[in-house]
Amino acid sequence: MVDSLRIEATEDTPEIDFDTTTGVFKVTGRALPENAHEFFKPIEEWVQSYVESPLESTVVEMRIDYFNSAATRYIFNLLMCFEDIVDDGGDAKVIWYYKEDDDMIETKGEELASILEVPFEMKTL
Repeated sequence: MVDSLRIEATEDTPEIDFDTTTGVFKVTGRALPENAHEFFKPIEEWVQSYVESPLESTVVEMRIDYFNSAATRYIFNLLMCFEDIVDDGGDAKVIWYYKEDDDMIETKGEELASILEVPFEMKTL
């Protein structure tokens, strides 16, 4: 099993807390990286390694306050990795948190939910 992944938040990048002891993977904060590829690609590669031998249950908690268009593609790619768990008969789901009055984040979550083949829950903060 791969080790847990933790990356501290910055003003422009979210906190990453992927705990392989609990199977709870949290992405929290703003995603406005200067170089989205440089920030997200190592995370995506880590998730691909995890997916090869996942825990019995994986929950991805997305608590993104704001993300730019460059980050959108990488967030989609990251969440798409979890489809492999579901495709292999495993248990994975995404919980997309948004503020009640934040129509943009709510809409982005709904769009991702309609495209991805991973169980998706929408929850207000």
